[in-house]
Amino acid sequence: DEEGNINSNASETYVERAHNAGVEVWALVSDVEIPVDIAKLLTFTSKREKLINELLAQAIKLNLDGLNIDFEQIPSANGEDYIQFLRELSVKCRNNGIILSVDNYVPTEYTAYYNREEQGKVVDYVVVMAYDEHYAGSEEAGSVSSITFVKDGIANTLKEVPKEQVIVAIPFYTRIWAIETKSGGTTEMTSSAYGMSNAMNFVKDHEGEKTWDETTQQYYSEFEGTNDEGKDVLFKVWLEEEKSIEAKMKAIDEADVAGVAEWKLGIEDESVWDIIIKYVN
Repeated sequence: DEEGNINSNASETYVERAHNAGVEVWALVSDVEIPVDIAKLLTFTSKREKLINELLAQAIKLNLDGLNIDFEQIPSANGEDYIQFLRELSVKCRNNGIILSVDNYVPTEYTAYYNREEQGKVVDYVVVMAYDEHYAGSEEAGSVSSITFVKDGIANTLKEVPKEQVIVAIPFYTRIWAIETKSGGTTEMTSSAYGMSNAMNFVKDHEGEKTWDETTQQYYSEFEGTNDEGKDVLFKVWLEEEKSIEAKMKAIDEADVAGVAEWKLGIEDESVWDIIIKYVN
């Protein structure tokens, strides 16, 4: 919250089982699920310190290997406050042997204040979220993560951060777009996020044909149906599956970066792990 308190969903049992399986645990620290005025939190040294101490106490108590900071609501005016928070947190993490990674949007002019270059100087890993190319608020239907979007995200991040510190995050989800044509010829568009299998099943249930799109390196499908309100709509979807994931993994491998991340565990087809492991190992 704005005072630096945290809610923790972490489980000691989970960490213990992961460690027994030879897997490190980096805990996600997110500002996405619960609205919080980040400006009021980060502009006060005392509040930053309280948050950092809360996080470190949890990390030590749970025997965590790392923390992953996923702050996506930083106002542009508070970019430097955010970097200062990361500086202060990195010192405490380093002193306690805790790995610090930070999630970032793909570099754009309007997210420059996240200052990835400075992040790279103080944190262990900078994660670039190579998805949400098109999102719920987009004005047109499109891919969540086309190959060009992924490659550009990697290339532009590497302009600011050494490759040995860069982790590229790819999606295990897509969006199904529903376009309704209104009277008078206007259109209204909505979209919903679907995991891999659910999206593929949606296409099959509607007897949609899918074709490989070389531009996005994804299977594309377009078909007619009805939405939840019973209205006739045109559905569009750019699918994620083994072939599209392999295209992304090839790009990541060619960039020779530190690793790959995925959003999120549990909505993927198990088969994609064979693809990922081939490149990670």
